[in-house]
Amino acid sequence: MKTAIVAAVAALTLTGCGKETVREVLVTTPPTEAPATTESNKYDNYLVFLYENSAQAREWTDADLLELGTIVCEVFDNGGTIQGVIETFSDYSNGKYDDDLYTAVIAGSVMYICPEWADYVQSQLN
Repeated sequence: MKTAIVAAVAALTLTGCGKETVREVLVTTPPTEAPATTESNKYDNYLVFLYENSAQAREWTDADLLELGTIVCEVFDNGGTIQGVIETFSDYSNGKYDDDLYTAVIAGSVMYICPEWADYVQSQLN
């Protein structure tokens, strides 16, 4: 299961949802000043991403999905790895998690909630 999740996270982050790789976006997109409203929409963007990439996400409340996303960021903030995130999810699992949901939560978190960890996650996948 853990290998499948890591491979799926790699696929999602490398493809950037079918567009371009995270690395391509970071290298080719010049930094811009984001409007104040963009920051408040990062959670909405994260939720949309989850709903588009995991059918099981629809079985969870927005609050629960946001909690999962913040757990990902907290693990990375505390020096954890993708493996640590998966272990943390397993500790909290009540049987409702599946690989698609794990994958979408990890990828969505680093894409929208805590993008400062995108390079770190990318380096773990290479």
